[in-house]
Amino acid sequence: MHDGVSVETVKVSELGAPQRARWNALRQTNPLLGSPYFDLRFVDVAGEIAPGAAIAIIRRGDEILGFLPYQRRGTLIQPMAAPMSDIHGLVAPTDTCLNLTDILSRLGADRARFSGLIAPGTNEGRGLSVRYAMAADVSSGFATYEAGRSAGFLKDKRRRFRTLERDHGPVHFSFEKPTAEMLDRIIAGKRQQLRRTHQYDIFACGWTGALLHRLAEITEADFGLKLAVLRAGDAIVAAELGMTSGDRHHLWFPIYDTAYARYSPGSLMTLETLRAAAEQGIARVDFGPGGEAYKRDFAEPAEPVFEGMIHTRPRTVGLTGLPGMTKLSRRFDGITACEPGLVGRVRGASSFVTAMTRRHPRIGAGVGLGVGIGLSLTLLAD
Repeated sequence: MHDGVSVETVKVSELGAPQRARWNALRQTNPLLGSPYFDLRFVDVAGEIAPGAAIAIIRRGDEILGFLPYQRRGTLIQPMAAPMSDIHGLVAPTDTCLNLTDILSRLGADRARFSGLIAPGTNEGRGLSVRYAMAADVSSGFATYEAGRSAGFLKDKRRRFRTLERDHGPVHFSFEKPTAEMLDRIIAGKRQQLRRTHQYDIFACGWTGALLHRLAEITEADFGLKLAVLRAGDAIVAAELGMTSGDRHHLWFPIYDTAYARYSPGSLMTLETLRAAAEQGIARVDFGPGGEAYKRDFAEPAEPVFEGMIHTRPRTVGLTGLPGMTKLSRRFDGITACEPGLVGRVRGASSFVTAMTRRHPRIGAGVGLGVGIGLSLTLLAD
């Protein structure tokens, strides 16, 4: 590391009062770090629950320049609590000149995978794809927010709301801290959705669900989980678990009952969530990175975030270097994030092969071969 910069690795529980004060000061002065994922209360829980979690403290002499929360999987570095952390990156000033690749190299990483990297002031970004964090500004109230949205979109949702109420009884909405029972219901619903859409079940490993339950135990007024629930009569038609820090709320895990699909229950729930958030003093609701159509209905692009792989050694062999393997690499790194052990990775890869074969039966054999090659390379690399 150049210019006398050093990197020290510690457990989150080993952060002392001066380090924690510096973290909070950096976060307060850098608006890019307003996401709940940068709140130390989330990091404390993630550091306790997520396998391989650690903090890199970056110093020049006695001065702390910044922090990097991460988790290690062999020579692969991932965001702390991946795949649960939608936004991640350096906790540093906006004008920092830290070199993230050098920091990762000092941590002994051959490569690092990011999906929503906030890199304030660093020289990173080359070779990574740029997306934008999507956010809804409700700081001036819900009526002002509505005035800036498509009139046709809002008219359609009001019609669907009335139709849902006519067909299934009074519609009720709540936005509050989840009970353990409701949290289990969200996790079960999400697992069912992942199976239905032939995706890897991120809750099969156990620690990801434990992370949510531990966060749900936090009762502080300005931080913690909040659950939006939309009911028609006695039935829950849609729900979404989110996380709040100060005046920011991040939408996280949505589910809805497919039997009510024609009413657009997810959209109705999201509008009610924005209304409730504004009433509770939340200024910004985050939808996560990406420009999916449903996000554009509710939100606008905010700050840029980066996605992709950083290789710390030019000759590192990775899946991204092989034709057609980029998506498989991303899938494998997601499995690796959940499953730190070899047995778990093999089990996760096997379930992924099975899901892909069911989804694409004609190419099942080819997918299986690609997965086999990819898994072998991943395990060799790590």
